[in-house]
Amino acid sequence: MLKHIDLAMIQKLPLEKMRNLEKVEFVGNFGDPLMNPYLDDIIDFFQNQIIHISTNASLRKIDWWRNLGKKKNVQVTFCIDGLEDTHHVYRRNTSYRKIMDNAKSFISEGGKATWQFIVFKHNEDQVDTAKNLSKKLGFERINFMYSDRFDTGDTFKVYDNNVYKYDLEKATNQISLRDRLSSADGEKYWKKLYQKKGNVKCVWSIKKSIYVHSDGNVYPCCMIGGVSSGKKIEKLMYNKIVKKPFEINLKNKSFEEIIESTIFKNTLPKSFDGEPFTHPICIEWCNDVSGKYANINLKKVNM
Repeated sequence: MLKHIDLAMIQKLPLEKMRNLEKVEFVGNFGDPLMNPYLDDIIDFFQNQIIHISTNASLRKIDWWRNLGKKKNVQVTFCIDGLEDTHHVYRRNTSYRKIMDNAKSFISEGGKATWQFIVFKHNEDQVDTAKNLSKKLGFERINFMYSDRFDTGDTFKVYDNNVYKYDLEKATNQISLRDRLSSADGEKYWKKLYQKKGNVKCVWSIKKSIYVHSDGNVYPCCMIGGVSSGKKIEKLMYNKIVKKPFEINLKNKSFEEIIESTIFKNTLPKSFDGEPFTHPICIEWCNDVSGKYANINLKKVNM
């Protein structure tokens, strides 16, 4: 079910007690943050924290972007994957010109902007041009990264309204996790990932971060949060570990009760060590040998 996180849910966070809360991120785990009709009020709720918004930036009017640029605690990552002739190939149904106009308006009022550029084969020749353009437009930095979508081969299919359009190809110099694990062509890397896995070390716990979903559930990370709309087996396995997921929902418990609950202080940490079992998402992301965080360098583009 599509749902926006609302202000009432956010207001349940005890900011007066969260003295170490430095940053709040809206990263679009399920949709773009700019689609949320309560976004302005939510931003204003966090007066003493840095707000980071990651967005394709194809929504909202110029005046909204100008006003956002005046807020000194707001940072925005603009997801622009190429130039005018290539951006739309991956970012379907978005306007490059509108995005750039929005970025210029935000920057013109002092907004701190980062350009995120995902490198594919079809846009890899535009890296240097994008670098120069980012400086010219006033972006604080431009970050180039590779996509992790290539889990079964060197291409993946793009659909529009369930109609196949074309294949995207990975960048020429990209080495994927599938490559590193020597998975056969057409075979997902999970089998090899499990065979070569190490100990699970919860990266979000180490970073002292946590994820609040739009339905009120509090999860150890946004990846585990994906079970809310993931495959049934992922939900089933998560519920077998947690057993009472309603007890870590802000509709039923306070944030303090959730963080101090047996689930967060005992059940989840034990599951990372295999009691009663480790969730596949934790193995995929946080095992310290073959996991995605352990191989995060694969997403970095060598410039």
